Amino acid sequence: MALKKFQNNPRVRDVRVVVPASACPVCRSFEGTYNKEEAPKIPFDGCSEPDGCRAFYEPMLLELYP
Repeated sequence: MALKKFQNNPRVRDVRVVVPASACPVCRSFEGTYNKEEAPKIPFDGCSEPDGCRAFYEPMLLELYP
């Protein structure tokens, strides 16, 4: 849902996948910045977090509000 909102927002250039340091190895492997149209879907296949994937998206904006 969050990814779709970022993809539809013309002010968002890229999407950063943010992952806690204590996350599983699969989630940590996806950490980084992606083109908003090519960002991987959360939750990641193979995530082994007992309470579910803790990764989230952070938008990278073209410009900040004045």
